[in-house]
Amino acid sequence: MMKCLLRKSVFFGSTLVALVFLCSGVTFSQGLDKEISMEENIPTNEGLTVKYIATDLNGADRALGQADPYKLELQIQDLAFPNGGGSVQEVEVRGFHNGETIFFGIKWNDASKNDRAIAHAQFRDAVGLMFPLETVKEISPEKPFSPRMGDRGKPVNIWHWKADWEKELNVNGGKEHMEDEYPNMFTDFDFNPDPIRFHKETYESTPLMAGGISAESLLSQANRGRSVEDLNAVGFGTLTSQEHQDVNGKGSWSNGKWDVVIYRPLETSDENDVKFVPGMSTFFNMAVWNGNEGDRNGQKSVSIRWRPLKIETVK
Repeated sequence: MMKCLLRKSVFFGSTLVALVFLCSGVTFSQGLDKEISMEENIPTNEGLTVKYIATDLNGADRALGQADPYKLELQIQDLAFPNGGGSVQEVEVRGFHNGETIFFGIKWNDASKNDRAIAHAQFRDAVGLMFPLETVKEISPEKPFSPRMGDRGKPVNIWHWKADWEKELNVNGGKEHMEDEYPNMFTDFDFNPDPIRFHKETYESTPLMAGGISAESLLSQANRGRSVEDLNAVGFGTLTSQEHQDVNGKGSWSNGKWDVVIYRPLETSDENDVKFVPGMSTFFNMAVWNGNEGDRNGQKSVSIRWRPLKIETVK
């Protein structure tokens, strides 16, 4: 129990109290259906091999084409409320590394391109990769490890590519605004109703009028310089963005298909990042969000079993 609390204090800082509750709530998972629990704790026999290919970022697309494809079947997220997703039934992933950086190429069918999330009923397309944070040699009903969002005391590292973040990399100013969705909108601040200087300074002040920017929220920041968010979790309701972002990526949509590449150095100095060493074996899992179907947060298409992941040695 103490290990669980200490690990979470690294991830979540001021939200430790809420996570202590999660750690102490030992009955949370006891009501899960036993048959489902056993299936989810039996990884698939076949997995993904991350090939060693001596190339750099400029040659990443060509190298991924040389790697063997691995397909994951997806289903509706049916364990945590609100349930949802299921419209994306399959995702293909390939992987390679060059001894310094690891790359994952991900493709899936999606008839619509959803790369804006401004209006209240507007949701993005996205894809997530998830890895056990620490070294895991075995996952079984006797040694369980949730393939959905990790477990208490068993943290995961999640890389979340977002279509709207990708779009904003090429938008003037580095972020889309409400006016981009509603070009003819009217606001109370289109003119100055009070000539007093203090009033003008108030409604033009970022700290006073833009709480997300003032709080340095990654979701509110412009010019992030990346389309992938680096996160950690220890179960449902604990997803937390890292203070230091190390993962990057690029994505494009064409002819009803997303083609996304996510990459990161094999090892980083951040203890909240999964470490990849050539020759090692671990596990991974994935999820896909279809914005056109209203997918967001826990409403997503998921794989319910861990997949073996092998990092090929340097030749």
